[in-house]
Amino acid sequence: MNFLKIILSPFTVIYWAITSIRNTCFNIGLLKQYTSSIPLISIGNLSMGGTGKTPHVAYVLDLLSNYNTAVISRGYGREGSELIEGNILTHNARDLGDEPMELLSKFESPTFKMIVDGNRKRALRYLEDHKSKTTIVLLDDGFQHQYANRNLNIILSDYNKPFYTDFIVPLGTLRESRIGAKRADVIIITKCKTTLSFEEKKTIKARISKYSKAVVYFSEISYKDFKNTHLQKIDFNKNYLLITGIANPKPIYEYLSKQNINFEAVSFSDHHNFSNKDIEYIKTKSNDFDGIITTEKDWMRLKETKLQSLIKIEIFRLEIGITFIDKEDAKHFNHIIKKTLNISK
Repeated sequence: MNFLKIILSPFTVIYWAITSIRNTCFNIGLLKQYTSSIPLISIGNLSMGGTGKTPHVAYVLDLLSNYNTAVISRGYGREGSELIEGNILTHNARDLGDEPMELLSKFESPTFKMIVDGNRKRALRYLEDHKSKTTIVLLDDGFQHQYANRNLNIILSDYNKPFYTDFIVPLGTLRESRIGAKRADVIIITKCKTTLSFEEKKTIKARISKYSKAVVYFSEISYKDFKNTHLQKIDFNKNYLLITGIANPKPIYEYLSKQNINFEAVSFSDHHNFSNKDIEYIKTKSNDFDGIITTEKDWMRLKETKLQSLIKIEIFRLEIGITFIDKEDAKHFNHIIKKTLNISK
């Protein structure tokens, strides 16, 4: 491992230099930020992924359900690059990306827009010129995209691998130096254990304070229910094949085990696009099970394959959300969002 670090360290230095120069250019004004007439919240992270970003975006959208909201996402893994305003009837995960499609499936309404475009400035101008007014925009995974000025900067960091113990790629998973956290207004430590003690929270906050003055909150994963196309209930006494294509499926393993659900896991890489070969493998593998369990994110891609027509067993999607460890933190977080956007009632 030490030998590998020696080999990779020059690449880490190069990556650090590039990102540091870029951040400095924004700081001194050589690179300009576009300020939209629509208030903007950015929800992102310092690491490459796996912090629970999509359920946190959904949480904020729920808080803002009384307003005309829009989400701008680059649509990781999609096939095209043009700007798309998502429509549940005409678009799929290949058009939008799995996470934007998941959000669109949850929130599509006359008061919600899902905009997919890697050029956030262009997407903001599209919303500004749109005949249907948008009150608030959420910038999905936008922490490093500094061309768009934001009213509130939120970053997420996994409790199991906090940014202050991580390193810049390729030695670690950080997209930029730890000091990038100083740009954050809010830092949420995600995927915490429910029993997180006051002393441990205090220690984490102290470690973060070396890099940022942001207010710090703690959230945990909350599993809501198993959804099924045929509205069937999951039978906890049966055996299931778990299919995941997410960054870190370990919390799901732990949850299913706590629920005493018998399962065998087949794991693919994050945002994995299931090939015909993958589907044939899953089909063959599923012959030994009573049903399939997957995540909502993976379902966005799986439902576009032939899997449903090839198998006779039911597929259940595990709905994932988040809750704050402390109720007072949840109230304060809600207040910060409303106050920052000048929409408090």
